[in-house]
Amino acid sequence: MSTPLSPTPTPSGTCLDYVLEAADLLDSCCRRLSLIGPRDNALSDLALYLATTERQIHEYVLQILADAGEAARPGVDDYNLMVTCARLSTIRVTLESDVVYSDVGRKSGGVNSLLFYLINTLHLCLQRISDADTILCGVSASRSRSRSWALDVDKRHVSGYFRSRSATADGLDKTIIATGTDGAQRLAKRQMITNTVFRWGKRVCVSLGVGGIMWYALDKRERYNSEGNRKNIAKTAGKIVGGVFLRSVLARRYEVWRLRHRLSESTQSLAMWQQKWIIISSVVSTNKLRKNISYNQLIAQPSAEDHNEESKASSRRLLEALPLRSNKGAFWYSQGALRLLLVRRVMDLVYASVGTAMDMTGPNGAYGLWVPLAGMFASYYAVAGPDVTSTKAAHMVASPSMDFVKRAWGMVTIPPIRWLSTEAARLFKGIAIIERVTIGGVGCLVISHAPNPCLEAAIKRGRRQQNRKDRHLSDITEEPGSNLKSSSRDDLEINDVIFHITGGGWFIHTTATDIPFLSEWSASTNSVVVVPEYDLLPEHHFPVALNQVTDAYKALCDGGAENVLGFRTGRIAVTGESAGGNLATALTVKLCYDGIVDVEKERNKIIDEGKVMVKRQSSSENFFNRARSRDNSRTRERGTVTLPNCLMLSCPALNMCHSMSPSRIMGTGDPVLPSGLIQMISDQYVPEGCGIGKDHPLASPYFASDEILSCFPSTLLWVSAADPLLDDAVDFNTRLRRMGVNSSIHAAQHMPHAFWGLSNAGFPEAVKVMKSCNMFLCDVIVGNEEEEEKEKEKGDAKV
Repeated sequence: MSTPLSPTPTPSGTCLDYVLEAADLLDSCCRRLSLIGPRDNALSDLALYLATTERQIHEYVLQILADAGEAARPGVDDYNLMVTCARLSTIRVTLESDVVYSDVGRKSGGVNSLLFYLINTLHLCLQRISDADTILCGVSASRSRSRSWALDVDKRHVSGYFRSRSATADGLDKTIIATGTDGAQRLAKRQMITNTVFRWGKRVCVSLGVGGIMWYALDKRERYNSEGNRKNIAKTAGKIVGGVFLRSVLARRYEVWRLRHRLSESTQSLAMWQQKWIIISSVVSTNKLRKNISYNQLIAQPSAEDHNEESKASSRRLLEALPLRSNKGAFWYSQGALRLLLVRRVMDLVYASVGTAMDMTGPNGAYGLWVPLAGMFASYYAVAGPDVTSTKAAHMVASPSMDFVKRAWGMVTIPPIRWLSTEAARLFKGIAIIERVTIGGVGCLVISHAPNPCLEAAIKRGRRQQNRKDRHLSDITEEPGSNLKSSSRDDLEINDVIFHITGGGWFIHTTATDIPFLSEWSASTNSVVVVPEYDLLPEHHFPVALNQVTDAYKALCDGGAENVLGFRTGRIAVTGESAGGNLATALTVKLCYDGIVDVEKERNKIIDEGKVMVKRQSSSENFFNRARSRDNSRTRERGTVTLPNCLMLSCPALNMCHSMSPSRIMGTGDPVLPSGLIQMISDQYVPEGCGIGKDHPLASPYFASDEILSCFPSTLLWVSAADPLLDDAVDFNTRLRRMGVNSSIHAAQHMPHAFWGLSNAGFPEAVKVMKSCNMFLCDVIVGNEEEEEKEKEKGDAKV
């Protein structure tokens, strides 16, 4: 079964890395499929689309070589994609220099996310081709072919495949291609026939065996000993034989049917990719997207086209106005697609029922009357069918109002839901501490899975002070002038902190859905989770939320929160999802942009550790080891603020501009974040009268300068493969990698925007993502503690 996550190795993030990785996977898929041959019509269709995809990538590589001034070699380059990629690999260092690569980079925009999507699709194709080999030719034959193919892949990677193919380009293994493939297909055909004969023979033997056992059992029973019942025994045994045989045949048919559906799904994904590639390639080459010279940006710079309807292309207006309907044409869904369809149906139901209730009660909701009305209309839309529901939902999200978003998304923020989530976390997750305090003037939720006597004592002390000051206040505040003395401060324990910033489009806090996995993070890392509850829209616009998050973070770093928490802060991991991802990234940018941290000092740290402009690795297998190689000391100098030790983001909203990109065009129908909501949230968070543009780096960290990005800590990004904000994350990861930052991006299949909370519902894809996030946090936080203990033991041994 195919994995829902993008497997490793993954390319490092540059355009050339994606091209070479996609070319290698295409070659692997073609070679693996050629070993089987056209044993089924679904395989033949897949082979056709793989071949056409290979030609499109080949043309793109040839265009890069032509733009770089490389002379054409018609007799060699036109023959094989891997030969052309060999040439590209040999001049890669030259292409990636700013002087030469700038001209190539301008024509490479708009393709990174499509190549990233293609890589994930090809990984699934490779797995499904292997499954087809197993089902059609047998387990032993498939394993033998997989082992030989894997050895060939390892041999190519170890020996420098691109270089070896380039050196022997003129005499390119024509004999192997001509005779080896034909021989392998003949062998596969014989194995398929042998497997068919063996399978039918096994059915007959098993059926007769079961029938014989039943004959013997019935014949031994006393009441069937008479000759008159022999015929009845024979009939019964015959029926059992037929039933077992028929079951085996139907099970085989069902297995082949599912295989064909999965192969057809991969074929459709490749067909969709080719359509996107044609659209984006033509847009890039015709419209000359306005990009920074040094990078292959996917997002165009802001222009009048984003706001002026007359300036927009007809295709863009069509895609923005297209009704967002649920897919109901498929007869059979894979499990992942079925789960995504369930999420879409639920969100359509919420949007349609809340929208209809608001149509009847008006913007003010008739003083709460909209709630029972929404419940009543939810019952109606649940039985009305997906067509009616999705049409109403599409109408509501095409041009949503602020009241609509707050009420539709605010279902998870009503007090009973929040109380239920908190109590469930205490009961089922075993959370020891979950309290609300005030840090840096900002209300924060503090979560600790393990008992923490220092934190508990600080909370009780704060409550007593609070009660003496004002019995009506519920939050714990620091009292000015009551800071701990330096002698007692040194005696405080050091605890690591996960500074988690919730999503919700700046309209709500998703604390209720985040508490379950936050408790798991706290348990696995033995750290305290701090969740700032910043002020929300529509009352508070940019930069209120960012300033509050920064104040809370500064209090954690400089010791201002020691009174409230009762411990000194060690390492800090900053995490965020969706809008929280924007604030987490903007926090890091703001610390450098406003001079809160010493940028030069941070850069010198990286230079001393050899982290700037190091040779990029095309594999992420050592990412976690490299993530903790930076200075992650737990001791912090009081009064100073430093950058976080790591960033972990999910579907971050890094670009608040309306500029379109491939993923925003193709992801207009995301069940959680359709295009209408993206534009409305952007306009509300950064309104025209706030004094800055949407492309300001504090509002859109996507536009941060190279100088700031070079100081970023180790970063892990998780995105949905169909997320409308995918391009923002892919492009941002590309820039971080270019600046030598330890950054990695992964995609989850069949997931909507902002899917971390779906791990609570048991979605396998989200659960696997949570395991990866736990591994990252443990390696950054717990792994460094083990290294410090080893270094301390070595120091003691030397003494």
